[in-house]
Amino acid sequence: MSSEITSTDRIKWSLFLLRLGVFIVMFAWTIDKLVSPDHAAGVFENFYLIGGLGHEIMMLIGVIELLIILAFLGGLWKRYTYGFVLLLHGVSTFSSWKQYTIDINLLFFAAWPMLAACIALYLLRDMDRKFTLSRK
Repeated sequence: MSSEITSTDRIKWSLFLLRLGVFIVMFAWTIDKLVSPDHAAGVFENFYLIGGLGHEIMMLIGVIELLIILAFLGGLWKRYTYGFVLLLHGVSTFSSWKQYTIDINLLFFAAWPMLAACIALYLLRDMDRKFTLSRK
């Protein structure tokens, strides 16, 4: 019996680590909505051009988002949760175009490799089985 790690094991671990890394970032953004709804509302107004969101709305968005990203972390309903995370991060990445072109902020460029990770996770979601709660 060989103790060598197989390609399948490497893929499973890689996808799990991508999912965990993406979750950590999404979790931080979600907690901001719950702990600092004024800041989160300012982000929505500045980047998504959606103003006038009060504390209750931001906290509701935060709770819904938290439930979805916890399901994402658990590998549940992959088509929907992985798709939601991809969509959310994609909108966030593209809405920050000024930080890439006009008011250049190098920290914002970290969004692109994370977007690539979200795309990879979505495309390979059926292979992502390490530490998932799904039955597939």
